[in-house]
Amino acid sequence: MWNNVKDRIYESVDFNSFLGKVFLNLFLGFIVTGISAYLAITTGAVYSLGKLGFILFAILSFVLVIATGVLRNNPVLAGIAFYLFCAVEGILIGPVFLIYTKAAIFKAFIATGVSFFVMALLAMSKKIDFRQYSSFLFAGLIALVIASIVNIFLGSSTLDLVISAITIIVFMGLIAYDLQTLEEIAYTDGNAYFAALNLYIDILNIFLAFLRIFGRNEEE
Repeated sequence: MWNNVKDRIYESVDFNSFLGKVFLNLFLGFIVTGISAYLAITTGAVYSLGKLGFILFAILSFVLVIATGVLRNNPVLAGIAFYLFCAVEGILIGPVFLIYTKAAIFKAFIATGVSFFVMALLAMSKKIDFRQYSSFLFAGLIALVIASIVNIFLGSSTLDLVISAITIIVFMGLIAYDLQTLEEIAYTDGNAYFAALNLYIDILNIFLAFLRIFGRNEEE
C-alpha cells in the first residue's frame, strides 16, 4: 500500500514538473514571437517580403509544426523546431500590429487570456471529458479551413465574422482537449515542446479571431 502511495506521489511530482516545462515553453514561445514581430516591423522586413515571401514563410511555418511533431522523441531538435516556428509566426503576424489599432489588440489580448483561463479551469476540473469530443473538434477545424479558403474568393465580411466566431469556439474546445491530453503526453514521450506547440496554436488562433472581430467593430 505504501509503495502505491509513493508511486502516486512521484507521478504527481513528475506531471507537475512536465506541466511547468510546457507552460514555460509556451510563455517563452510567445516572447520569441513578440520579438520576431517587433524586429520584422522595425527593420522593414514586413514591407519587403511581398506576397510570395509571406507564402513561403507560411509554408515554412507548416513544415516546422510537422517537424516538432515528428521529432518529438528528440527533445533538442523538437525544441529547435518549436522556437523556429514561434519566430516565423512573429514575421507572419507582424502586419497585424500595423493594421489594427492598439485598442483592438488590447481587447483581443484580454479576451484571449480570459478564454484560456476559463477553459483551463474547466479542463482541469475534469467535469467534462473533452477528449470524447475530439472528432467533433477536428471536424470543426477542417470546416473552418474550407470556409476560410472559400471566403478568400468570396470576400464576404459577414462570412468572415461567422468564421471568426466559430474559430473561437472550436479552439477554446481544443485548448481544453489539449490540456486534458497533457498527462498522456507526460507519461509517453514527455515532450514539453510538442505539448506547448498545441496550446500555442490554439491561443494564437483565438487571439487572431478576436482581433478580426474587434477590428471590424472599430471600423463600423
